[in-house]
Amino acid sequence: MFGGGIKRNAEGKPVLTSDGFFIKEDNVNFGSVLPDYTGGVQNTFNFFKNFTLNVNIDFSYGGKFFSLSDHWGTFSGLTSKTAVLNDKGNSIRDRVRDGGGVHVVGVDTSGKAIDTYVEAQDYFHQFRSANISEVFIHDLTYVKLRELSFGYRLPVDKMGISRYIKNATISVIARNPWLIYSKTKDFDPSEISNVYGEDGQLPGTRSMGINLRIGF
Repeated sequence: MFGGGIKRNAEGKPVLTSDGFFIKEDNVNFGSVLPDYTGGVQNTFNFFKNFTLNVNIDFSYGGKFFSLSDHWGTFSGLTSKTAVLNDKGNSIRDRVRDGGGVHVVGVDTSGKAIDTYVEAQDYFHQFRSANISEVFIHDLTYVKLRELSFGYRLPVDKMGISRYIKNATISVIARNPWLIYSKTKDFDPSEISNVYGEDGQLPGTRSMGINLRIGF
């Protein structure tokens, strides 16, 4: 995945304009959209003779994705990062002259240190106007409990229906009940629907259901 990044000097410090805005670096390699590893574990536990517990966990390690929701949400001031406190203990949405603003540290093109505050709206709007994608690139690493089911095998013999039904199991099933771990905190990377990333898609959903399986 390539895109507009933040220009940095040899020491890794961001290069800024005199006003404290980032300078764009073209065609930065953010990494592969493909995870390094993917896999899953499925276990079935039988206990008390007629009870069954099925656990399905899948995971992904490595890989990157671009989030359009983060891009536009940040631009519009809807994400949490646009409403935090700065190092002065004031809201970054307050005017710089009132102690607000985003604290920016870096160097100018000549290597001179810059330490300043930028109005929050100007700071977050710069990524759109300068086409800097770097801050909206996230990691695909996650571990998720994909499915959990708890079943009971009905005693068809005791129920007097074994002439007609050989076996019957009723189960309660939960799908996507728990995102156990995610390196990206604001999105569920297991639900990414496009190759390059999240494209303003709907949030992932959890579901509960009941299943009755009958064998004749």
